Amino acid sequence: MRKLWVRARERGAAAVEFALVLPILVVILLGVIDFGLAMNAQAITANAAREGARTASLGGTAAESKASAKSATLSLLNTSGSNPTVTVTCREPGGSACPSGYDTDREAGGTVIVTVSYVYTWISPAILGLPGTTTINKTSEMRIE
Repeated sequence: MRKLWVRARERGAAAVEFALVLPILVVILLGVIDFGLAMNAQAITANAAREGARTASLGGTAAESKASAKSATLSLLNTSGSNPTVTVTCREPGGSACPSGYDTDREAGGTVIVTVSYVYTWISPAILGLPGTTTINKTSEMRIE
């Protein structure tokens, strides 16, 4: 009879230990998921900048480059909170910045510079003690053909 009493107490201790460890495991799991989604958003933003630069380097206008970059960001999960902003600038073949803008001053041999900014909203900032948002900035440069 005494062995049964000891086993019942041990089962209760295991339940208490599980109840103490479970919140820590849930926070770690949420952190891993949140960090993975943030890394995914960074990769998508970098790809969007590269796609916009590719469009512009092949003779597209700034508007076409921006549209191309924005369409590459459609797979971002949290686009309801923030739409990505795209800027298109250029450098002349000598290395100086284009004075008026990409559409008027671009020339073959120069460099197009596309920057995509996206405000990523964390899923669980309060639980993990993180800020509510993080700005992701990615830049891509390509030679103008």
